[in-house]
Amino acid sequence: MEYRIVLRVKVRENSWIRIGEEHRILWEIRGLIEASSGCTMLNQVGIGSAASLVPLFEKGIWELTQSANSYLSYEALCGMGTIRDTLEFYRNLLKDCKGHPYAELYGEVVA
Repeated sequence: MEYRIVLRVKVRENSWIRIGEEHRILWEIRGLIEASSGCTMLNQVGIGSAASLVPLFEKGIWELTQSANSYLSYEALCGMGTIRDTLEFYRNLLKDCKGHPYAELYGEVVA
């Protein structure tokens, strides 16, 4: 399974439009994301504003580039390339959040 995060903007009561890119990562990597950034991945829920999540994604990038050895156990659990893939996920999501700071992030598990 994968986890998908999209940025969205509310246009009226219970009506949203998506903006930016769709960001996907393996659902199994949620432990690494929480450990490295402090961001909790929840299913079918608003995660928070893009602007408020920028520091968490920056922290995740810093953690995985400066202390990658501390997270090697996730490579054993989820496969080789897990740290690299998570860094790419963070960088792409961070770029979108900085480009659309007023948006809300929404996450969900997809098959």
